[in-house]
Amino acid sequence: MAKPLPEFLRVPWTVPQSLGIFVTAWFALPVGLVVLIVALAQVFSPVHTLLVLIQGSSLQVSFIFDLITAVTALGLVWLALRHYQVGWAEVGWRKFDFWKTALYLVGGFVGFTLVAALLIALVSYLVPSFNANQAQSNDFTGAVKTHVSLTLIALVLIPPIIEETVFRGFIFPAIAKKWGVWGGAIASSVLFGLAHWQANVSIYTFVLGLVLCFLYVKLKSIFPGMLIHMLNNLLAFYALASK
Repeated sequence: MAKPLPEFLRVPWTVPQSLGIFVTAWFALPVGLVVLIVALAQVFSPVHTLLVLIQGSSLQVSFIFDLITAVTALGLVWLALRHYQVGWAEVGWRKFDFWKTALYLVGGFVGFTLVAALLIALVSYLVPSFNANQAQSNDFTGAVKTHVSLTLIALVLIPPIIEETVFRGFIFPAIAKKWGVWGGAIASSVLFGLAHWQANVSIYTFVLGLVLCFLYVKLKSIFPGMLIHMLNNLLAFYALASK
C-alpha cells in the first residue's frame, strides 16, 4: 500500500500550472525577450546597442536577464498563491529546527557528492563520448575574478532562492500529488537538470534535486535546501576563482 502524501505536500495548484511557470521563466521568456530585442533593434538605435551588448556577452546585460527571469518566476508563484488564497508557507517558506537541519545538511551533502560521482561515472562508462569534466560555461563563470560581487550574487545567492522556491516548493509537490513523493522528486529533478542545459551539469543537478526534495520532505521547509544549494554553488564559485 502506498504511503499517504504528507499533508504539507497537498498543494492546491496543478501540474500544468507548475510546468507553466517552468516553461515560461526558463524557456519562453528568455527566447521571447531575444526575439523582441532583435525585432526592435531594426527600428530603434538604443535597442540595437542593447543587442550588440547581448551578442558581446555583456556581464551586466546577462545579470539583468537573470534578474528578469528571477522576478518573473517569483511573480508567477506569487500569482498562483494569491489565486488559491494561500501564503508563502505553502511553497516551503517555513521555520525549521536548526540542530535537526544541521545533521540532515551534512548527510545530504555527503550523499549528494557520492551519488553524483557514481552516476557521472556510470554515464561515462555507458556513453564513451560523454565529457564528465566539461566546465560549466556561462557569462558569469569567466568573470569570477574580475567582477566578484556581481558573479557572487548571480551564481551563489539568486539561483538557490528562485530554484528552491520553484522546483522544490512549487513543482515537486504538484507532481507528487499525481505520482507520489518519488515520482514528484524524480520528475521535478529532471526538469531542474534540464534548466541547466549542459549534459554533465544536468546529471549533477538532477542528483542535487533529488537530495533537496528529500530534505524538504524530512524538514518541511525549503530554507535548508537553499542553504545546501548555496553551499554547493559557493564551492563551485571558489573553484572557479582559484583557477
